Amino acid sequence: MNTIRYVPKEKYITKEKIGELHLQDLIDIQYGFNGSLFIFTGIVRRDKTKKGFVREIIYEAYEEMAEKEMERIKQKALKKFKLRDILIKHRIGRIVAGEASIIVAVFSRHRKEGIQAVDYVVEEIKKKVPIWKKEIFEDGSYRWK
Repeated sequence: MNTIRYVPKEKYITKEKIGELHLQDLIDIQYGFNGSLFIFTGIVRRDKTKKGFVREIIYEAYEEMAEKEMERIKQKALKKFKLRDILIKHRIGRIVAGEASIIVAVFSRHRKEGIQAVDYVVEEIKKKVPIWKKEIFEDGSYRWK
């Protein structure tokens, strides 16, 4: 059965792992008003760098400000792309390579605005939301990004 990573919408920032929800359940939430659902899931990569492989990333956030900024990004995207809804969830804390760190799900009437909206939301989060990451390498060394 098709599944996607999903968590409830109450907050944008979470320390919990992003859970699973059946794809059809997520589609059913929208009662057939949408023609498309686009989902971006950001996954911690085991990148090779000069310091070695990335083992995990520790995400930190100014949570109150991050919540407000994500709400602003969501509202702007809803209006700009004429969307029905957007789900945004970003994990903080220790996330090992292979685990999801962010999910953005966009519900739109048509595919074009849905695709553009996902890209817009992810880029705005990267630029404007106060979330920092500390890459931890296999040898225990680290760097802030």
